Amino acid sequence: MREDSGIPFESQMEPLEWAKFVVRTRSEKNYSSAFSILSASANKGSSNAEFYLGLLYSRGQGVQKDLSAARFWFERASEGGDLGAMYFLGKMYSRGYGAEKDMDKAVLFLSAPADMGDPRAQYELGLIFFDGESSKKDLRAAVKMFTAAAESGHSEAQFTLGQLYKTGYGVEKDTSKALDWLTSAAMNRHRGAQILLGNMYDAGDGVPVDKEEADRWYSMGNDTVISAL
Repeated sequence: MREDSGIPFESQMEPLEWAKFVVRTRSEKNYSSAFSILSASANKGSSNAEFYLGLLYSRGQGVQKDLSAARFWFERASEGGDLGAMYFLGKMYSRGYGAEKDMDKAVLFLSAPADMGDPRAQYELGLIFFDGESSKKDLRAAVKMFTAAAESGHSEAQFTLGQLYKTGYGVEKDTSKALDWLTSAAMNRHRGAQILLGNMYDAGDGVPVDKEEADRWYSMGNDTVISAL
């Protein structure tokens, strides 16, 4: 009986679910078996298996990293309605990974998962509207996407919103909202937010000077670095 992290393959998990578990947990010793299961399921038209094959190729898990192959499987999965595949395709097209950069396609693929509440897709759309490549610049739309992602706990979106409200770029300047979003990001272990809050309290930038509070955020930022090592 095959085992993975103590979970018997035949008795407790269906083959496809086990293969997906292997990909999610990055269980290297089982990549070969998982790849075989996913390939068989994908060739039978399982969009979920197609998506996970795309992940294997995009990460180089048990196979040679191949972004073109990843895009192929993500596209197959997206045709079957897989929202995760749409998110990754949108990201690939927005950054030119494994495909020619195409912001129109990026927006097209990211929109469906963003509409369904995926904070990752919302944040990526926000970046596209914020940067304005391919005539997509729309600060109001960017703030809307960042806010939706931030409200779902996306730390990068929270940090971005905090900076926008701090500077008044794209929104009305609001120190209170800036502090709220920066604090949310910092509590989600975003080191940039932790250091920025430390700087603000150290210099009295929009807040009263408070050296103890500054040191608290600096310390938290250092702890975040250590835990990531």
